[in-house]
Amino acid sequence: MAGPTGTHKKELKVAEAHLETREGSKSMATDDVNVVDVEGDVVAELTQQLTMFGQFIYNAQDKDTILIVENLGYGDIYVSDKHNPRVGNEDQRLIFKEQKAFKAGKLFMISASYPIVSVIEIK
Repeated sequence: MAGPTGTHKKELKVAEAHLETREGSKSMATDDVNVVDVEGDVVAELTQQLTMFGQFIYNAQDKDTILIVENLGYGDIYVSDKHNPRVGNEDQRLIFKEQKAFKAGKLFMISASYPIVSVIEIK
């Protein structure tokens, strides 16, 4: 795991297709955090390849942080801040290069393939 890399300020780009398809719809995040509006310092970063149908749990290292999840690999990731990610649930799905922000202390992820997930913790 790498240490803090500096200030994270709107550098994260959300895929245009994601914005067009999700615009106006409610976010799956608890507090409806918009990735584009996230500002703060990076306090932790993790890149992990998921296993097929294996659940991955990410615990935030700091309180009151925003967790940004990005799918870096081919294959879909299903992410939730509750203990209920399910393969096939479109509300929890992240496709290649798609990002989602959560104001949560823990994230649950699952996949039906072997994608790579990136989690950035912002405070």
